This record gives sequence, structure tokens and C-alpha cells, in this order.
Amino acid sequence: MYVALLFVILFVIAVLAFFEDDEIQKRGWLLFVLATVLTLCVAFRPEGIDKDYNAYLGYYKNPTDIVASLTEPTFKIISGFARFFDAPLMIFVIYAFLAVPLKICAIKRLSPYWYLSILLWFTHLFVIQEMTQIRVAVASGIFLFSLPYLADGKKLKFAFCLLLAILFHYSALALLPLLLFGNKELTRPFRVVLVAVPILMYAFPFIGMDMLKLIPIPFIQQKLQMYEELMIYEGGVWADINIYNAMALVRLFAYYVLIWKYDYLKDKYPYMPVMLKAFCLSICMYVGLSFLPPIAMRIEELIAIIDCIMFPLLAVLLRPHWLGRLLVVIYAICILLANIFLYKLLKI
Repeated sequence: MYVALLFVILFVIAVLAFFEDDEIQKRGWLLFVLATVLTLCVAFRPEGIDKDYNAYLGYYKNPTDIVASLTEPTFKIISGFARFFDAPLMIFVIYAFLAVPLKICAIKRLSPYWYLSILLWFTHLFVIQEMTQIRVAVASGIFLFSLPYLADGKKLKFAFCLLLAILFHYSALALLPLLLFGNKELTRPFRVVLVAVPILMYAFPFIGMDMLKLIPIPFIQQKLQMYEELMIYEGGVWADINIYNAMALVRLFAYYVLIWKYDYLKDKYPYMPVMLKAFCLSICMYVGLSFLPPIAMRIEELIAIIDCIMFPLLAVLLRPHWLGRLLVVIYAICILLANIFLYKLLKI
């Protein structure tokens, strides 16, 4: 029944995305109603429908457990607040009311195609994050919301947002390299660098290069080495990552198309430079840390929130434009079907 409700919402968003224009965007009540419905769907989802629900209840009941003690400070505060009122549901309600409105507001700030972006987020990361990895959901929302600060050169505000994101999920530490960049016009030499870096990252496994040796910080090297050895000792709890999976290749293809059409898109979308740099970081982190699957997947999913902004830009490259929108809608629907029926991220 709950999954059926998600598909009803999917249909509504898909219609809005396909017919979106200035008139639809002027009707702010539509966005408000959609944000409210999505927030309530996350906050009051059936118990145990996702893979992490019971784990969070376990953290709530046993805060001194070794795993629970390693969670971020914000989770300890929120779960302690829920424990004070003896209401574990409050954990999911609070995270839902933080993550979903934050993402909607961020999309409204960043995307020229609100509903197409919401559709892409809803069919992919909504299920993975808002419905499952609730701490990452808030962290990625803060990251997406803060990108205009980075683009406008307000690095102190961006750094504060990153600190806040880290307090919600430690994987946000991977976003720190973005402080070195901005929204400065991409020169042709720098575009060549953006083209070459992912290719080099994909080449490392073939030439036997150890990514640990490329990180110039001994403390981080030691921590990653310990994590790698622990995984081996425990018999490989996490399956190996196939860096050539369909989703990874689609993202790589989209990345190169956006670089190819940079000159055309930069006039239509002012945040192209900084978004392409973040896109590059996402790909490189995923491939470069693939020897540590849980870390690679968490970081990739955290930064992949930018996909909901970047993929709709591909739609304007096709003529007629309705065909581009249709292809993006079909792609989004296929992602949701795969997440629910193939990867079984939700119980049907």
C-alpha cells in the first residue's frame, strides 16, 4: 500500500515535470503541498519498511552500544530528545522535517527546472537517503543548499555549512576539497583537466596504484588502512563495487556531455563551473575509494544529490525540448523501479 502511494506521487511529479513552465512555477502552493506530502511520507512511513529503520530503533534503545556511540553528535542529541519523551518516532519525524524541506528549498535555489529535479531526487536518493540513511539525507541537503555560497565566493558561510553537514554525517568530510574551488569561469585548459581526471581515476586499478599512497595525510592513510584490513578480517561484509555499473556509466556519460556543451549551458545556468567541479569530485571519490565499498558508496551518494540539478540540464540539449524532458522522466522512473523491485530498498 505504501509503495503504491509512492507511485501515485511519482505520477503527479512526472506530470508537473513534463509540463513545467513559468506559470506552474508561479503557483507556489503546488511546491508547498508537494513538500508537505513528501515530508509526511518520510516522517510517518511504516515501521521496518526500509533497511535501516530497525537499526535506528536499536540505537535509540541502546545508546551505549559501540555502534550507537560512534554516531554523529546531532543523532545523539535528536535520539536523546526522543528518549526524553519516550517517543522513538520523533527521530524519524525530526529528520524528515529537516531533510525534505531543506532539499526542496535547495532545488528551488539551484535548479531552473524545479519539478524535473524533484523527480530525479524522489526516484533515486529519496529512497536511499530520506527513507533509509536519514543522517546522510540531512547532510546532503545542507551541502546542496550551501552550494550558492561557494559559487558566490562566500566561503566562510560554505565552510560553516560543511561543518554542520559533518555533524550530521561524517562522510561530509569528503566535501572539504570543494573549499579550494569556486564558480570562476572554466578555461579550456581547466576543462581538459576535468576531462582527464576521471579517466585517470578509472585507470588506477589497471596499473595497480594504491589510492592510500596518494593521500598525503598519514592519519587518514592509517584510518583507511585499518578499515581495509578490518573488512578483510571480517570476511568481506560488503560486496566489491563494480565501478562500471550502469548507474556509474550513465553519470560518467552525463558528466562528459555537460563538459562538451559547457559553452552553451553556462549562459543558461550560472552555476555550471562549481557544479561540474562537484560532479568531478563525486566520480573521483567513488572510483578512488572503491576498495572501501561502504565509504565509497556513502560519499558518492552524498555528493550525487547534485545529479538532480545537472541531469535536467541535459534535457535542454535535445530538440524538441519535450523529448529531452520525456527521456529524463523515463530515466527517473526506471531508477525508482530498480530501487524498489531490483535492489529491494523498500519492503513491498
